[in-house]
Amino acid sequence: MVKVIESKCIGCNACIRTCPVVTANTYDGTVVRVNNEACIQCGECIKHCPHGAREYFDDIERLISDLKSGKQISLVVAPAIKTAMDGRWRHVLQWLKSKGVKEVYDTAFGADICTYMHLKYVRQNPGAKLVSQPCAAIVNYVEKHKPEMIPHMSPVQSPMMCAAIYVRKYLGDNNTLVGISPCIAKGDEFANTGVISYNVTFKRLSEYIKSHGVSLPSGRSEFEWSACRGFDGAFYPIPGGLKECLKVHAPTLSVTTSEGVQKVYGDFEEYLKTTDSHRPQVFDVLSCEFGCNSGVGAAESFSQFGSFNTMELVKKYASGQRLGKRFPEKLFSKLKMEDFLRVYVDRSANHKIAQSAVEQGFAALNKRTVQERSINCHACGYKSCKDMAVAVATGCNMPNNCVVFSHNEAQELRDQAVTEQKQLAQAVSEISDALQALQNKVMPISQNTDDNLAQTANALSSVRDLSQTANATLAAIKDISASISSISDAVHGYEQILKEIADIASQTNILAINASIEASRAGSAGKGFAVVANEVRTLSLKSNKTVGKAKEHTSLVESSISSINQNIDSIMTKAVETTEGAESVTHILDSTNTSSANIAANVQEISAITEEINSSMMQLVK
Repeated sequence: MVKVIESKCIGCNACIRTCPVVTANTYDGTVVRVNNEACIQCGECIKHCPHGAREYFDDIERLISDLKSGKQISLVVAPAIKTAMDGRWRHVLQWLKSKGVKEVYDTAFGADICTYMHLKYVRQNPGAKLVSQPCAAIVNYVEKHKPEMIPHMSPVQSPMMCAAIYVRKYLGDNNTLVGISPCIAKGDEFANTGVISYNVTFKRLSEYIKSHGVSLPSGRSEFEWSACRGFDGAFYPIPGGLKECLKVHAPTLSVTTSEGVQKVYGDFEEYLKTTDSHRPQVFDVLSCEFGCNSGVGAAESFSQFGSFNTMELVKKYASGQRLGKRFPEKLFSKLKMEDFLRVYVDRSANHKIAQSAVEQGFAALNKRTVQERSINCHACGYKSCKDMAVAVATGCNMPNNCVVFSHNEAQELRDQAVTEQKQLAQAVSEISDALQALQNKVMPISQNTDDNLAQTANALSSVRDLSQTANATLAAIKDISASISSISDAVHGYEQILKEIADIASQTNILAINASIEASRAGSAGKGFAVVANEVRTLSLKSNKTVGKAKEHTSLVESSISSINQNIDSIMTKAVETTEGAESVTHILDSTNTSSANIAANVQEISAITEEINSSMMQLVK
């Protein structure tokens, strides 16, 4: 299974560019992730990621753990190991045996079985046209994304599966089988068949040995293959390996080859378009460009030139071991073909893309014409605009990962920006005019405010003088009121005296009347006393008249004093009101003076801000 190390992914599209499956990668604008349901496990994205953001996992740790626990395990090893492990592959396999591995089988022998069964099938089915696949990634691609190829696929199992079936059924090895190869797609093959339980790659095995400080012996290894070893099958891992093996035994057989994800899957399209009469008898295909030797799980030291040189040595060795260019019939004749055949399963249901979805993808990309849909610049990583539309429609990618889409959007934004710039310039011009008009209105206000400040100052001075006068008047009125109060008190005292005089006059009158009565009784002797009594009575009556007149004058004085007091009260009230009013007016004028000063400052500030805004907006539209 392929996994993304998200911290290393920069979204460069290298993985998308090399992947043969449109929907196997999902891009959200930040990280390109793997859709393992659609992924065919070819490993090309791992090979071509320049940032090391793609990784795979295999069963090396589980293998070592189970060996330590004593589990009965046998290995089925791909012939590509001969180009791996820095030439020390025998020592590595011997080390695994020392760890508890029971048997080690050569998949090259399974490749010989695979070749034998192909030839047998062609002879039994004259006119048959086969697409041969010793490659698990090819099978994944066909079953998941190209089911129309299924009728054309060779029914013969892959070399490793042929070896595992032979080990199980014909050698009776019931140990847990472990496949060791350079292919991560083998994990899917093993899971689908159930014959082999572990998938271990050369690369992970080599890394384990190095990381755990395993010391491999030097010199010649004592390692030997269990049971049979392969002959021609040893060079299956090279491009056209199956073709070479078939041609050795059937030189007239029509065989052609295709390798590498950038070619083989396109060749499938052409194969389907080609009439049956023009198709080869066997079409030998591999997903990896340089064959199995260059699988993503190959040893780190892989070199196509080193691999070629090694495989040439293998071919020479195999040629020397051939028995008259014939299979060991005594052994192979016992093999039943049906044991080594397979059935393909259409697993494309979840991966089919309707044409309507493609149209939706094109619509999202704003590509409506044939020309727009055929730009095929490959910048998005896909081979065609249609593939990008599919990716967008299925949610595997985003429209803005399309250069043309982004360019068009940028152009629209530029056009919009130009339009908005023009609109802004017009708006700025209108605002500038409005600001100028505001400034023109502000200036008279500023001048009037200065005049009002002067007038307010004069009014404030006059009101303060009035307030001082009112206060002085109020003080004088208070003094007059005090004097009037003294007069009123004196009048009240005079009234008391008049009352006493009236009482004395009344008593004197009574005495005079009594004296007159007594004088009349005395006769002539009382005549002089009668005269005095009359005079006293007359004086008493004059005194009463004088008291009456004095009372009248006192009433007039009291009435005048009352009127004067009312007038004083009224004057005092008005004087107080005048004083308070003057104070209020003073306060108001003070506030008015302050407000006017503030208005003047604000008007000046408004004028300055208006000029600044106008200047800034003119800079904005430049």
